[in-house]
Amino acid sequence: MEVGIFYAPVIGPASALERGMAGQSTELYQTMLANLVEQARYLDAHHYYGVAFTEHHLHVEGITVSNNPVMLDQYIAARTQHIRVGQLGLVLPPSNPLRVAEDIAVLDQMTGGRAFAGFARGIQSRWVNILGQHLPGLADNLTDPAAYERAKREIYGECIDIIKLAWTQPTFSYQGKYWQIPVPNIDWPARDLSRQIGGGIDAQGRVTEVGIAPQPFQKPYPPLFEPFGFSEETVETAASRGLIPVAILTDKSLLQGQIRAAQRGYGNSGRQLPLGAGMGIAREIVVADTEEEAWRLGRLASWEWTNFFSRFGFNAVLAHPGEDYRGIPNTWEAQVERGFACCGTPDSVTRQLEAMLKDAEVEYLWLFTHGELMPQPAVMRHFELLTEKVLPRFDTRIR
Repeated sequence: MEVGIFYAPVIGPASALERGMAGQSTELYQTMLANLVEQARYLDAHHYYGVAFTEHHLHVEGITVSNNPVMLDQYIAARTQHIRVGQLGLVLPPSNPLRVAEDIAVLDQMTGGRAFAGFARGIQSRWVNILGQHLPGLADNLTDPAAYERAKREIYGECIDIIKLAWTQPTFSYQGKYWQIPVPNIDWPARDLSRQIGGGIDAQGRVTEVGIAPQPFQKPYPPLFEPFGFSEETVETAASRGLIPVAILTDKSLLQGQIRAAQRGYGNSGRQLPLGAGMGIAREIVVADTEEEAWRLGRLASWEWTNFFSRFGFNAVLAHPGEDYRGIPNTWEAQVERGFACCGTPDSVTRQLEAMLKDAEVEYLWLFTHGELMPQPAVMRHFELLTEKVLPRFDTRIR
């Protein structure tokens, strides 16, 4: 099993956030960057798989201040040696797929093949609708919510197709409902030179195909992930596209259904994988020297979830089939009780993690880390205990 750290980087402790507009504080942002580097260097030295950042924009509140995860990836990569860097994930519907393909290819080249990529449809309408307003269906999620979700799914699928073509073909064209590459009637003054040493130009000097430069260092492209599908259909579709699904549901039957769905998806594309291969789960762990300290820190770390993520329906990951998630207590205790989080001393966390993974024998374990909500010394001690006393029982590369 590979273990990675997934950052939804909060810019400061709850006390700083509650003063207001923390996202615009240079002092807090610089402290966050320094702490991320210290953490990443430790993870790098102890053989973790990778660090991943989410993508969110316009977060003046100081929550998930990660508006360009590829830049954060490169910042971390330049200060580490081995650990992979990537995203969980880039939100494709409001993005330009050619820019995404180029950015990840450059990241992969700059890191010598340490990049991975993750893609998502997006759930935060404040910025998805604004950044994606140029595409039909993305500017309004109130008039027809079903049409809005359908547009995101369709645009997402087109973006995946375009990104893969850009990574694997010298030049290509694409005709979709939302994207046309190239657009018609582009006159290219450098037609003679491009026909001689490039491609995609016809005899009349019109652009018929395009390619990106450079292409990725890894061939055919970096590992791909897709967080966090709620339905078996979403998981199966992701796997059929060659994206590693990252599950977040906690109910045993629902989770095992998603693991089987991933196996079906890979089979649909001609890949016969063992159950759990090419599959990941996301969980949260807080470990400390005493139970009391771990629970104190866990409640600090859960501020982002209970005050922010839960507003977007994320407590549904804790629900059993047929249960209304809105009746589940919005607390750290509920997250631990229902198997999303592990909390305690190394021994108790090991027992909790063993029970959790018994129902989810998967290839990747991504651990949510909320950064500045916990004091940096506590975060580093948490990583030390994870590395020395917990994770070596599950991943022999971590030591």
